[in-house]
Amino acid sequence: MKTFFTILLGIACLTVLVWGHSNWNKKIAVASNRTSTSSSIDGDNSQEITTNSSQEDLLAYTSNWPPAAVETFKKAIKEKKTYKILFFGSPAIGSDTSGSYPKVKEKLLETFGNKNIKVGLKTFNTTSTKFISMNNQEEIAAEKADLIVLEPFILLNNGEVLPDNTLTDITKMMNDIKAKNPDTTFILQPSYPLYQAKIYPSQVAVLKKFAEENKIAYLDHWTAWPNSNTEAFKEYLLPDGSAPSEKGYQVWSNYLIKYFTNQ
Repeated sequence: MKTFFTILLGIACLTVLVWGHSNWNKKIAVASNRTSTSSSIDGDNSQEITTNSSQEDLLAYTSNWPPAAVETFKKAIKEKKTYKILFFGSPAIGSDTSGSYPKVKEKLLETFGNKNIKVGLKTFNTTSTKFISMNNQEEIAAEKADLIVLEPFILLNNGEVLPDNTLTDITKMMNDIKAKNPDTTFILQPSYPLYQAKIYPSQVAVLKKFAEENKIAYLDHWTAWPNSNTEAFKEYLLPDGSAPSEKGYQVWSNYLIKYFTNQ
């Protein structure tokens, strides 16, 4: 009988131990699951915060941009689409390998990332009137750019197209392009200054006034160049004055970079 009770007590103890161990494992599993769920939620929030922070950083670079351009950029980022900036005008603005354009493009891609932004270039060695007569604005419209930085052939027009006609041409260019792409925003900029020019500066002044009156953003990069009537200015152009020197393009590109990246 004593042996029987000993065996019974042993079975009871074993049962209690098995039940307790099983119950403990269940509690550990529940706690582990809660921790895992909490970590997952925290991770998602962290990712969301990082993304939002990244978007805020990108938008901070656009502080100088026209409000309409900022809104379309914000929309593109939200919809995970690539925002396109197109530099367009005369060859004075540069090419893929020389001038102010390559430096500006490189900095824009470095600042915004090539997944968020695309930068293009279109140049035409002609006057604004001939550009319109050949209907080249259709080619620009086909680019479907969100933001167009236009140098409206202002230097090539010098002595060829009257200032009022230049403004008429600019208006038609923009209207035709916006007819195809209503959300496109324009920014105007002049070509480079010339040494001791007489009439050309007044034509650029007309362009600047046109931009102000029509509430079009204007890149007044001439303010960054030395006085064009001084001997020192000659260093900023090629000897024949046909284009800026490396020093001149550096001034021009630095101005644009500071504008577009809010430096």
